[in-house]
Amino acid sequence: MSRQRIHSAALAIVCAALACAMPAWAQWTVSSSDGASQIKLGFLTQMQVEGLKSPGSQDWAQNVFVRRARLMLGGRIDSRTSFFIDTETANLGKGQAAGAKVANTVVLQDVVLTRTLRRGMNIDAGMMYTPSSHHSMQAVGSLLAMDYSPYSFLQSDVTDSKGGRDYGLQSRSYFAGQHAELRLGAFQGDRGRNATLPLRTAVRVVYYPFEADTGFFYTGTAFGKRKLLAIGASHDAQKSYATWAGDVSLDWPVRSDCVTLQADYMRYDGREMFPALPRQDALLVEVGYTLHRAHLTPYVQYSDRDYEDPLRSDESRWQGGLAYWFNGHRESFKIHFTKLVRDAASDGLQCAAEWQVLAF
Repeated sequence: MSRQRIHSAALAIVCAALACAMPAWAQWTVSSSDGASQIKLGFLTQMQVEGLKSPGSQDWAQNVFVRRARLMLGGRIDSRTSFFIDTETANLGKGQAAGAKVANTVVLQDVVLTRTLRRGMNIDAGMMYTPSSHHSMQAVGSLLAMDYSPYSFLQSDVTDSKGGRDYGLQSRSYFAGQHAELRLGAFQGDRGRNATLPLRTAVRVVYYPFEADTGFFYTGTAFGKRKLLAIGASHDAQKSYATWAGDVSLDWPVRSDCVTLQADYMRYDGREMFPALPRQDALLVEVGYTLHRAHLTPYVQYSDRDYEDPLRSDESRWQGGLAYWFNGHRESFKIHFTKLVRDAASDGLQCAAEWQVLAF
């Protein structure tokens, strides 16, 4: 079957699903007659305009493109088993160094099956985020800033992962009245010759003094609707490779407004296992203040990459932005201005605007 016919068939299936779902619930949801099973269909689209002058360059790259386009499918099979699947088309139409635009390539992004063993104890399996840090496990559609820190997924290439995701399974449990979270996972990592390498392992612990963030993905900002304070630590390893992380996240109501704060520290060290990932420290700090009446959140974000080897060029990014929430995360408009700093190079600059529409 040709690619065009495959795309047409996929589009027909999506349209049929929407046609069935909307009359029943006035939402994109289909439920079984007894209500035990449910399928929910949605999408995420982020349109972006960008001007970029890279560090050490005097030229400006200019693009109007689709930063992300996702089709999302989720729901439950019964009261104990749920699922989430989504596709991704990233940077669609963005210009590349050779002059061509990024092609329309659809990939499978997440496949997560969750089985609830009992209250507060879950098993997740599939292709999913490894529990490396708070920021690297946030849902992209609920981020405070326009995108993730560029240094939150540095282990992906060497572990043969994709955007922080790997194949495996994990237990996800909540204790002490849901004030404590523990995630333990075993993942493929780099399989090596004849797939003989040991599996990659990851562990994450979180303390919640107030409410717990119990979803598979962490909340970016809840606009002060919840009192969220999370203090976490993570460890990711395969043979001699290891990544350590510590983080603090706060989303807190202030009268009728809200303050959102996050700080993440990660130490990467590929050692003999992954020499392409030299020992380095990565830092993310971001803070925003949401004015509910104005639907506005001014925010600042700082990211830093510091190599242990003094011969390598360290990097940092200072970003200031403004988010306007038409309808929370369902529809938003963000702009930001970023200063890109790299040792032994002239500073770079980035200005970008993004319109996000999320239906899920």
